[in-house]
Amino acid sequence: MFAYTKSTSKTQEEAILSVQMSVEAEGFKVLNALDIGNILRSKGLEREPIVILEVCHAKSAYTLLENHIDMGLFLPCKINIYRQNGQTFISALDPHFITKLIRIDSQVEKLVDEISSVIYRAVDNAV
Repeated sequence: MFAYTKSTSKTQEEAILSVQMSVEAEGFKVLNALDIGNILRSKGLEREPIVILEVCHAKSAYTLLENHIDMGLFLPCKINIYRQNGQTFISALDPHFITKLIRIDSQVEKLVDEISSVIYRAVDNAV
C-alpha cells in the first residue's frame, strides 16, 4: 500500500488540530492546509469533507533534494484528514512508497525510514 491510514472518533476539525499539533511535536512544520472539499463544492461538486495538510521537515527535505532532485515531486509530505461514510480518517502517504519509484542510496533510505517512523507516530498520536 502507499498510505498509512487510521480512523478516529474525533470530528474532522478536532483531527486536523490534533495532526497539526502532532507533526509539530515531531519537529515538522505545517506549510499549508488545502480544504479540497470546499474547493470542490465551489465548483458544484459535492463530496464529504477532505483537508490536505502539507508538512515538512526542512533538514530532511534538503537531504532528499540533494540526493535526487526529483524527490521534490513528493514534497512536502501530505496528510489527509477526511470524512467518509460518517467516519473521520487520517491518512498519510507512506514515505517508503517513494523508494519503490526512485533509486536511492542507503543513507537516503535510512532517512526515509526515519521520516516514515515520524509520520506513522504523528498519525497514531493524532488519532
